[in-house]
Amino acid sequence: MRLVVRVLLAAFGSLLLIASAASATGVGGATWTPAESTTTSSVSQLLVPGDSFTVRTDAVWDREQARGLANYLDTGLRYTHELNDRQGRLSATGYWATNFPDPAFDRDDDDGDRRWEEAEVIAGATPPKPGRTYTTLVQFSRWHGKRSKGVCDWSWDRRRGDIELLSQLSRDAFGEWQAERYTLTYETLGYPRVDPQPGLPAAVPPARCRDADPSANQSGFVVTFARPLSWSEMTGLVSAGSAKWTAFEAVGPHPQDDLTWTCGGPFDDELRTAPCKTLGLDPEGLSAAAGYLDPIAADQLRAHPDVVAVDELRDSLTGLLFSIGGFGVERPGLTVNDRYWELVLTEDG
Repeated sequence: MRLVVRVLLAAFGSLLLIASAASATGVGGATWTPAESTTTSSVSQLLVPGDSFTVRTDAVWDREQARGLANYLDTGLRYTHELNDRQGRLSATGYWATNFPDPAFDRDDDDGDRRWEEAEVIAGATPPKPGRTYTTLVQFSRWHGKRSKGVCDWSWDRRRGDIELLSQLSRDAFGEWQAERYTLTYETLGYPRVDPQPGLPAAVPPARCRDADPSANQSGFVVTFARPLSWSEMTGLVSAGSAKWTAFEAVGPHPQDDLTWTCGGPFDDELRTAPCKTLGLDPEGLSAAAGYLDPIAADQLRAHPDVVAVDELRDSLTGLLFSIGGFGVERPGLTVNDRYWELVLTEDG
């Protein structure tokens, strides 16, 4: 959650309220949070073994808490699971997975140090089913992009710190999901100090100091596919060089349950959907992608039989604030507010 957006939302009449503990029965002192929540972390890999953490939260709503959340969902708010490394040691890689229906993802660099210390998984408009376990998996890494002499390269942070867990109710505004209600931190996971920077293999994905900006003739779009597409099918939808993709979402099964899971992350031709497999999914294919397109590419996608929707990415105000500087905002490069669940999958998918 971001201070600038809190101020802006207040200016537009949406008050941000910390959830009252007086009438709360759920996790974090709110009537809309899970009745039970368990969070663990395990060592994982982004570039080399042991350089990252995967944070897993298993949450269960009872009937009362699910009813409390449903009342807020009816007003357009969405349940949001937030992880935040307030010491800024780690950086969210952007890779995540969940069995929440119709999810989205957002990550933020609140202090402008080129690390995404905050990551959020946003659930859809369908209320949770009481007694069902809803799981989120979010990856953080000790690597982060650091700019030196005009070049963005990988940098390592070996220090110890803590990841905090809290819950929000968020609304889609300015192209990102913005908190309107939130709990205080209700769980903290520590991570240790480690060895100095390990060596990197010759071929690694390029470091990212920030999400991509559009070219002069490009605008932001979220593209929803009519069926799960392979990586090569998706990249072949438009003419070569005419799209600047920033993020993808994929769907597939997970051995935990019989639900449809979603996995997402930065668009990378080297990694592709490999991080989804690391998180336990068996991706059937890409369900949606976000990026920047010129008018010709956008028209090609609208006419393609494998595309069911091409929606504008509403990031104009966010991009303006980013260009002005000093507001702690960035373009929503990994926010894929697609319509796959609405237009392709059934509600119980």
